[in-house]
Parts: sequence; C-alpha cells; structure tokens
Amino acid sequence: MPLTDGIGRNVAARIGLVTLTGFILSAFCAFFVYAWVFENDPGAVAAPHHWKPQAVDYAVIAALILTAIGLAVLAGALLARQIILPLASLAITAQRISEGDLTARATVGKRALRETAQLVEDFNRMAQRLQTHAEERIAWNAKIAHELRTPVTILKGRLEGVADGVFQIDDHTLTSLRRQIEGLARIVEDLRVVSLAESNHLDLQLEAVDLSTEIGALREIVQPGLSAAGFETQWRLEPALAVCDPTRLRQAALALVENARRHAVPGPLVIRTATFGAFARISIEDSGPGIDADRAAHIFHPFKRDMTSVTGSGLGLAVVRAIAEAHGGLALHRNTVAGGSLFTLEIPRRPAPRPAV
Repeated sequence: MPLTDGIGRNVAARIGLVTLTGFILSAFCAFFVYAWVFENDPGAVAAPHHWKPQAVDYAVIAALILTAIGLAVLAGALLARQIILPLASLAITAQRISEGDLTARATVGKRALRETAQLVEDFNRMAQRLQTHAEERIAWNAKIAHELRTPVTILKGRLEGVADGVFQIDDHTLTSLRRQIEGLARIVEDLRVVSLAESNHLDLQLEAVDLSTEIGALREIVQPGLSAAGFETQWRLEPALAVCDPTRLRQAALALVENARRHAVPGPLVIRTATFGAFARISIEDSGPGIDADRAAHIFHPFKRDMTSVTGSGLGLAVVRAIAEAHGGLALHRNTVAGGSLFTLEIPRRPAPRPAV
C-alpha cells in the first residue's frame, strides 16, 4: 500500500473516531443530565411522552452540542497539528533544496503521525543521498579534469617544442605523443562506458568466443608494462566458452590489470579464465595490499573511490562493473588469505535476452 494511501486512511479513521466520540459523549451527557433532572425536579423538563420540548430542553441540547463541537474542534486541531506541521516543514525544505541548498532537512514533531514521520525521514534520507552524490560528483569531476589535463599539457608542450625546433620528430617523440593520446582515449572511453551503463544504453555485440583466447591475446600488450613494474605474471587460462562481447570483456580485463599495476605491490600476479557451472570467469589476483571492508563495499562505484589517491581516475573498476552487469553478470572482490586482492568478472555463459529500453 502506498505511503500516501496509508496517511489518508489513517487521518480519515481518526477524524471519524473524533466525530463518533463527540456524538457518543453528547448522547451519554444528555442521558445523565435528563436522568438527574427527572430524579430531582421532574416538572422542569418535558415528560417522555410529550413531543414538545421546554426551554430547559433546548438549553441542555444547545449546551451539549456546543460541548461536542468544542471537543471535536480541539481534537481536530491537535490532529491537524500532527499532520500539517511536518508537511509544512517538508514543503519549505523541498523549496530550499530546489533553490540549491542541499543541506536543508525537514523536521518532525514528537507527536507526529507515524506515517507522516516516516515520510519526513524518507525525504531526509533522499536529500542526504542527493547531497552526498553532488559532493562526490564535484570531487570526481575535479579528479577527471586533473587526469585529462596531464596528458593534454604534455601533448601541448611536446608539440610546441616540435614547432619551435626544440624536439625532433623521431621515434622516441612519436612514441611519447602516442602514449599520451592513448591515455586520453582510455579516459574518454571509460567515461563513455560508465555514462552509457548508468542510462542502460550500453550495447553489446554478442558472439560465441573462448575467453582464454581473448584474454590470452592481451599478453603481448600488458606483459611489458607489468614486467617493468616488477610483477611476476602467471597466465592460467583455462577454456571458457561464452556468448559475450569480446571487445568489452577485453576492455574490462585491461582495466583490472591496470588497476593491479597501479595499486598492488610488485610481486606475483595471477590472471585466470575458467568456468563455474553456467558462468564464465575472468579473475586477477595480486599480492596485496588488500582492501578494507568500508572501501571494498563501494570500490566498483564510479563516485565512491578514495579520491585522495594520486593515480588513476577512479573509473577503471566502474567500467568493469558496468560491462559485467551489461552481460547480466557481476564484478566481485575479496581479500585473499595471503593478504592480496582477488577481482573477478563473472558472466553467464549464455546470457538471457536483455529487455528493450
């Protein structure tokens, strides 16, 4: 049952109870007043078989009606106070938030209706999430701007140096320029993937492939950088047939490898493909350090990464999660017994059809 329906029914029931109570009190008061009069002064009021009331009868009826109305008004005012004050605070807070004050919160009185109090609490939780999301997006945008500025600045400096004759256009210069362009392209593509995934528009080109072959093709690309960084890479690629988008999965695997290269300590790095029942897996296991529980709960979210990190845009693991979920799978992390991290991308070997959007 919707919350608004619950509030409406609760208010209607209470108003009905107030009205019924007023009539019952009036009836009982009239009964006792007339009983007392008949007992002490029977001639002052009309006899039960007389249809025409006397003046005192009208006075008693008027007094009881006024008393019942007063009680109903008092009870209605108290009931309205329980409803109107929290809703008025809610309306004022909503207006402040619409004007840009994301710190505004609604208040609820101690005697507010349970459903009204729940509505205010839900609204405040929504406002808090909105404020947190806005703050994280600002920090994330600043981080992305920094990541984009670094290769752009290098490219600008090198090109200006070439134009001024400071640098010669040789293989070393071209390699350096190409590396910066590749970094820019990777950040832009990661942004595009995360944005498409958030809007549920990340399209896949599905085909039947063996993940061991697709991931094995990355060895020549990533091995030189891993070896230079001091990693001892072990490729344990078991056959893993799946209907998937091989390009997207290679992109996710590269993001996992790059995450390990940036953040793991040099040492053994195990890259696996395998099947587990109806699922195919790609996993990367490093030697540490592990990730504490608070960070691990949000590590695949694009705006939840520790923004104090000096390297990385914080998009890589978000891309892994986006690609996994687009396949109907999961991106997982756990700390290993040896103190390292195990990242796993798990997808159905035969994904269910995706609903049209």
